[in-house]
Amino acid sequence: MSRIFGDWEGSYKELPRWFNAVQWYLPGTIVRYGASNHDSPNTYILDRVFWAFKPCIEGFAFCKPILQVDGTFFTGKYNGTLLIASSQDGNRRIFPVAFAIVEGETKEAWEWFFFNIRSFVTQEANICIISDRGTGLLGALRVELPQWRNAHSVYCIRHVASNFNKEFRDTDLKEKVIAMGKYM
Repeated sequence: MSRIFGDWEGSYKELPRWFNAVQWYLPGTIVRYGASNHDSPNTYILDRVFWAFKPCIEGFAFCKPILQVDGTFFTGKYNGTLLIASSQDGNRRIFPVAFAIVEGETKEAWEWFFFNIRSFVTQEANICIISDRGTGLLGALRVELPQWRNAHSVYCIRHVASNFNKEFRDTDLKEKVIAMGKYM
């Protein structure tokens, strides 16, 4: 397997070439990354990477002015967190907007993610950011929301319903909370 695809370290060193190739073959695609050499000049460590494909950037202009953001952590050889921003088209379908791999759901990582979205994807006014409003994310929103004109942040209804269910332990009521949220 490693003869065909290379080992972990070899594949890892190829990432900058892949980032450049994506931008070359899909002009208008944005890739921003930070790397460092902690131990030696021959050791390359990817700190963060942000990307948004050109069709996603252009398509967002035709979506509802909302960004649903969330993160999920990696398990395995390399640690980190995948941050995702998505929107919703006119048919209420999920539309991917931007992605990032960062060190974790920290305030600094979320600030960097929002900065890149605002810089390269949209500066549209009246953006609504839907999230679980985790600690790092809330701190980042305090810094980044004022940079957008009339932007605001709201809770994800599924997180509200999940918290409601933890308190009242009634899945029927939880489903009603979700249904209620869809009509708000």
